[in-house]
Amino acid sequence: MQAAQAGDIDSFGKLCEEYYSPLVAVAYNALGDHQLAEDAAQEALARGLVNLRKLKDVRKSAPWLAQICRNVACDMVQSQRPSAAAEEISGTSGDCQAHETAQIVRAAIDRLPASMKEVVILRYYNNYSYKQITAMLGLPKRTINGSLTRAKRKLAEHLRRRGVPEDML
Repeated sequence: MQAAQAGDIDSFGKLCEEYYSPLVAVAYNALGDHQLAEDAAQEALARGLVNLRKLKDVRKSAPWLAQICRNVACDMVQSQRPSAAAEEISGTSGDCQAHETAQIVRAAIDRLPASMKEVVILRYYNNYSYKQITAMLGLPKRTINGSLTRAKRKLAEHLRRRGVPEDML
Protein backbone atom coordinates (compact mmCIF):
# COMPACT_ATOMS: atom_id res chain seq x y z
CA MET A 1 0.00 0.00 0.00
CA GLN A 2 2.86 2.35 0.78
CA ALA A 3 4.35 1.81 -2.67
CA ALA A 4 0.96 2.48 -4.25
CA GLN A 5 0.63 5.69 -2.23
CA ALA A 6 4.07 6.69 -3.51
CA GLY A 7 2.74 6.41 -7.07
CA ASP A 8 3.76 2.86 -8.04
CA ILE A 9 0.84 1.85 -10.26
CA ASP A 10 1.99 -1.80 -10.38
CA SER A 11 1.61 -1.97 -6.61
CA PHE A 12 -1.90 -0.66 -6.88
CA GLY A 13 -2.61 -3.29 -9.53
CA LYS A 14 -1.53 -5.99 -7.08
CA LEU A 15 -3.80 -4.49 -4.43
CA CYS A 16 -6.69 -4.57 -6.89
CA GLU A 17 -6.06 -8.27 -7.55
CA GLU A 18 -5.97 -8.98 -3.80
CA TYR A 19 -9.05 -6.97 -2.82
CA TYR A 20 -11.33 -7.35 -5.85
CA SER A 21 -13.04 -10.58 -4.78
CA PRO A 22 -13.76 -9.52 -1.18
CA LEU A 23 -15.01 -6.14 -2.43
CA VAL A 24 -17.42 -7.93 -4.76
CA ALA A 25 -18.71 -9.83 -1.72
CA VAL A 26 -19.08 -6.61 0.27
CA ALA A 27 -21.02 -4.98 -2.59
CA TYR A 28 -23.13 -8.10 -3.13
CA ASN A 29 -24.26 -7.73 0.45
CA ALA A 30 -26.00 -4.45 -0.43
CA LEU A 31 -26.93 -5.11 -4.04
CA GLY A 32 -27.89 -8.79 -4.21
CA ASP A 33 -26.74 -8.89 -7.84
CA HIS A 34 -23.34 -10.28 -8.78
CA GLN A 35 -22.83 -8.16 -11.90
CA LEU A 36 -23.74 -4.96 -10.08
CA ALA A 37 -21.45 -6.02 -7.24
CA GLU A 38 -18.58 -6.41 -9.68
CA ASP A 39 -19.29 -2.91 -11.03
CA ALA A 40 -19.34 -1.54 -7.49
CA ALA A 41 -16.03 -3.23 -6.63
CA GLN A 42 -14.39 -1.78 -9.72
CA GLU A 43 -15.75 1.69 -8.92
CA ALA A 44 -14.55 1.36 -5.31
CA LEU A 45 -11.05 0.48 -6.49
CA ALA A 46 -11.07 3.46 -8.85
CA ARG A 47 -12.18 5.77 -6.04
CA GLY A 48 -9.56 4.22 -3.79
CA LEU A 49 -6.88 5.01 -6.35
CA VAL A 50 -8.04 8.63 -6.64
CA ASN A 51 -8.14 9.04 -2.85
CA LEU A 52 -5.13 6.88 -1.98
CA ARG A 53 -3.22 9.71 -0.37
CA LYS A 54 -6.09 10.25 2.11
CA LEU A 55 -5.44 6.86 3.73
CA LYS A 56 -3.53 7.67 6.91
CA ASP A 57 -2.86 4.16 8.23
CA VAL A 58 -1.90 1.62 5.56
CA ARG A 59 -2.68 -1.22 7.99
CA LYS A 60 -6.35 -0.25 7.62
CA SER A 61 -6.35 -0.35 3.82
CA ALA A 62 -8.77 -3.30 3.57
CA PRO A 63 -11.46 -1.81 5.85
CA TRP A 64 -10.96 1.56 4.13
CA LEU A 65 -11.57 0.02 0.69
CA ALA A 66 -14.49 -2.01 2.07
CA GLN A 67 -16.13 1.18 3.33
CA ILE A 68 -15.64 2.88 -0.03
CA CYS A 69 -17.25 -0.16 -1.64
CA ARG A 70 -20.20 -0.05 0.77
CA ASN A 71 -20.71 3.61 -0.10
CA VAL A 72 -20.58 2.88 -3.84
CA ALA A 73 -23.07 0.04 -3.43
CA CYS A 74 -25.41 2.24 -1.39
CA ASP A 75 -25.21 4.90 -4.09
CA MET A 76 -26.11 2.28 -6.68
CA VAL A 77 -29.07 1.05 -4.63
CA GLN A 78 -30.37 4.60 -4.32
CA SER A 79 -29.98 5.32 -8.03
CA GLN A 80 -31.55 2.09 -9.30
CA ARG A 81 -33.32 -0.92 -7.89
CA PRO A 82 -31.61 -4.21 -8.78
CA SER A 83 -33.65 -7.18 -9.97
CA ALA A 84 -34.65 -9.97 -7.60
CA ALA A 85 -31.47 -11.39 -6.09
CA ALA A 86 -32.85 -14.86 -5.51
CA GLU A 87 -33.00 -15.60 -9.25
CA GLU A 88 -29.25 -15.21 -9.54
CA ILE A 89 -28.46 -17.84 -6.93
CA SER A 90 -29.89 -20.82 -8.77
CA GLY A 91 -30.44 -19.52 -12.30
CA THR A 92 -33.24 -20.79 -14.50
CA SER A 93 -32.11 -24.40 -14.91
CA GLY A 94 -32.21 -27.16 -12.38
CA ASP A 95 -34.57 -28.65 -9.90
CA CYS A 96 -37.63 -26.58 -8.91
CA GLN A 97 -37.28 -27.53 -5.25
CA ALA A 98 -33.62 -26.48 -5.22
CA HIS A 99 -34.61 -23.18 -6.83
CA GLU A 100 -37.33 -22.65 -4.23
CA THR A 101 -34.94 -23.51 -1.38
CA ALA A 102 -32.33 -21.12 -2.80
CA GLN A 103 -34.95 -18.36 -2.87
CA ILE A 104 -35.92 -19.05 0.74
CA VAL A 105 -32.25 -19.04 1.84
CA ARG A 106 -31.54 -15.79 -0.02
CA ALA A 107 -34.64 -14.19 1.49
CA ALA A 108 -33.50 -15.30 4.94
CA ILE A 109 -30.03 -13.84 4.35
CA ASP A 110 -31.57 -10.59 3.09
CA ARG A 111 -33.49 -10.29 6.38
CA LEU A 112 -30.29 -10.29 8.41
CA PRO A 113 -28.86 -6.99 9.66
CA ALA A 114 -26.33 -5.61 7.15
CA SER A 115 -23.28 -6.36 9.30
CA MET A 116 -24.30 -10.01 9.76
CA LYS A 117 -25.23 -10.38 6.11
CA GLU A 118 -21.83 -9.09 5.01
CA VAL A 119 -19.99 -11.58 7.23
CA VAL A 120 -22.20 -14.48 6.05
CA ILE A 121 -21.56 -13.65 2.40
CA LEU A 122 -17.82 -13.35 2.90
CA ARG A 123 -17.63 -16.60 4.89
CA TYR A 124 -20.08 -18.90 3.11
CA TYR A 125 -20.40 -17.52 -0.40
CA ASN A 126 -16.75 -16.52 -0.84
CA ASN A 127 -15.20 -19.09 1.54
CA TYR A 128 -13.11 -16.50 3.35
CA SER A 129 -11.35 -17.56 6.51
CA TYR A 130 -11.90 -15.75 9.79
CA LYS A 131 -8.47 -14.20 9.36
CA GLN A 132 -9.35 -12.89 5.90
CA ILE A 133 -12.68 -11.50 7.10
CA THR A 134 -10.98 -9.87 10.07
CA ALA A 135 -8.45 -8.21 7.77
CA MET A 136 -11.10 -7.14 5.26
CA LEU A 137 -13.56 -5.66 7.71
CA GLY A 138 -11.14 -4.52 10.40
CA LEU A 139 -13.07 -6.34 13.11
CA PRO A 140 -11.77 -8.65 15.84
CA LYS A 141 -12.13 -12.40 15.30
CA ARG A 142 -14.53 -12.75 18.24
CA THR A 143 -16.82 -10.13 16.66
CA ILE A 144 -16.80 -12.07 13.39
CA ASN A 145 -17.46 -15.32 15.25
CA GLY A 146 -20.31 -13.76 17.24
CA SER A 147 -21.90 -12.31 14.12
CA LEU A 148 -21.74 -15.65 12.34
CA THR A 149 -23.17 -17.51 15.34
CA ARG A 150 -26.08 -15.07 15.67
CA ALA A 151 -26.64 -15.08 11.91
CA LYS A 152 -26.78 -18.89 11.78
CA ARG A 153 -29.35 -18.94 14.57
CA LYS A 154 -31.50 -16.33 12.84
CA LEU A 155 -31.21 -18.12 9.51
CA ALA A 156 -32.13 -21.49 11.01
CA GLU A 157 -35.13 -19.96 12.78
CA HIS A 158 -36.35 -18.30 9.58
CA LEU A 159 -35.82 -21.45 7.52
CA ARG A 160 -37.69 -23.59 10.06
CA ARG A 161 -40.64 -21.20 9.87
CA ARG A 162 -40.55 -21.49 6.08
CA GLY A 163 -40.73 -25.29 6.29
CA VAL A 164 -37.18 -26.18 5.31
CA PRO A 165 -36.50 -29.71 6.61
CA GLU A 166 -34.19 -30.01 9.63
CA ASP A 167 -31.68 -32.14 7.72
CA MET A 168 -31.11 -29.23 5.32
CA LEU A 169 -30.34 -26.71 8.06
